[in-house]
Amino acid sequence: MVLAKEDFILFSVMIVDDDPKILDWLKSEIDWGNLEFNLVCLAKDGIDALHKLNQNNIDLVITDISMPKMDGIELYNSIKEYNLSPFIVYLSDPEDLPHVKQGLLLGAYGYVTKPIDKESLIGILQSVHERLTDIKREKEKDKKIKERFEMSLSFSREKILNDLLRGKEFPHESLSYITNEYDINLFKGMVQVGIIEVGNFDANTKELIKTGKFEELLNKVRKIIADILSQFEGLSCNMVEMDIGVISVILQPVSKIELNEFEEETADFFQRVLMEIQHNANVRVTIGIGEACIKLRDVSQSYMGAKAALRHKHILGGNRAIHIRQLDINEKQNLLYPAEREKLLVEYIMSGDDSAVKLAENMFDDIAVGTENNLKRIAFAANQLMFNISHFIDMQYDFINKLYDFRKFNNVDFQEFKSKKEVKEFFILFVNSIMNVVRKYLPVQNNMLIKNACTYVLNHIDEEITLARMADHLNISKNYFCSLFKQETGTNFLEYVTKVKMEWAKLLLKEGSYKTYKVSEMLGYREASYFSRLFRKNTGCSPAEYKRQMQEEQDNQ
Repeated sequence: MVLAKEDFILFSVMIVDDDPKILDWLKSEIDWGNLEFNLVCLAKDGIDALHKLNQNNIDLVITDISMPKMDGIELYNSIKEYNLSPFIVYLSDPEDLPHVKQGLLLGAYGYVTKPIDKESLIGILQSVHERLTDIKREKEKDKKIKERFEMSLSFSREKILNDLLRGKEFPHESLSYITNEYDINLFKGMVQVGIIEVGNFDANTKELIKTGKFEELLNKVRKIIADILSQFEGLSCNMVEMDIGVISVILQPVSKIELNEFEEETADFFQRVLMEIQHNANVRVTIGIGEACIKLRDVSQSYMGAKAALRHKHILGGNRAIHIRQLDINEKQNLLYPAEREKLLVEYIMSGDDSAVKLAENMFDDIAVGTENNLKRIAFAANQLMFNISHFIDMQYDFINKLYDFRKFNNVDFQEFKSKKEVKEFFILFVNSIMNVVRKYLPVQNNMLIKNACTYVLNHIDEEITLARMADHLNISKNYFCSLFKQETGTNFLEYVTKVKMEWAKLLLKEGSYKTYKVSEMLGYREASYFSRLFRKNTGCSPAEYKRQMQEEQDNQ
């Protein structure tokens, strides 16, 4: 498509590479302006890039795929999770092409191999510019259609609430007339606004939108909000959708109340909503909460605060409730990128590193400071942190849930804790429990060959795993592998495989819904009788006996 000169659009670019020579070459050798791009900033690694992406609107990120601290794949995942830039192009050495293919499968736009061919890079830049131009024009077209549609709207419940939140002058009709005519429960007193963003527009959400199931999900979310509201008799609520998957919630007290009491109640309400949506709707959700205001006419101030809080998900991480008041506290405490701290904590846990406990204690103490030592908020925040860690582990290390029953952590009512100390001890127990599983089933961290062998077994528990298959996977001889595995772990490789499979078998049998032959199939065994013999040898009882024992224990609880 050929564009007239007046149609050209300048798009912003960031380059990320740990090699200063590459950065200098790209900065000086490419005529960015002539290609209708603006080279906004350079970054030396992935962490540096995330900081600058939070400070600038970047249309295209050109990044090296192999970097210290955070590689190109991890950077891509963070960019997409927080919607920081629409296009990513990789720079890669020839030996990193398998890594590049992984990035392309995830959705990266393209790549250029090093040493960089100038013409190839220019070709990709021209292609990206064309795509960005099409997207921008479509957005402008949609914007005009939306504006025309909004102009044609007569007064409606949604329009009145939208106008109110955005600070437009209140309609001439009296408040009592509007509330009666349009089913709006508004009072002249205190008010607070929270913005609930459902799905955070991740890949799963986009798929739901494509298949037409997103509205079904939103209906479930609305019902959750309404159900929780019914448990807060002191609150009145008006909901209005501001955009796809974005619901503004206007809360007011139904009777006279002190401002701090109102804030306590709304904080509990939003935390309950967050937890219920996460657990019962199985979707990521972020809530931005504005300041509570004394008068209804200041509702737009609370709404703007909620929007500002929601934007901080790019710094604090999404999938949580963010109150506008937290931001000053977090900045004073230098708590930037707690999402990265969560990721670091998971890395320590999954490597069995004792530093995990110290980091977990520090993170908990930061939570206590950020919540001003309010026990309810500490409990909610700790529960949220455990949920985020569990979610991350589920996504990256799904074998953990096949080896340990975490229901005692997932089904706890955090409101029952009597002190900050109890909450902290429970959180540290959670961290130690996962680490104990890691140390048991990933016993060797410093020998990469043995670690890779154990990881392979854990990720293929449901398959038949033989010594020949393992040696072939690692590209070494069977005898050498057997000797090395025994030397490093103190156990025979096939015994280790059986131990892993039997642990998952115990969890499957404990659930009570699987018959022995089905568990055998799920573990990759061809014959149920062979599985039963192995199970008895490792546990001292048959699968049926074990299943019965577990059922009796649950009945007696």
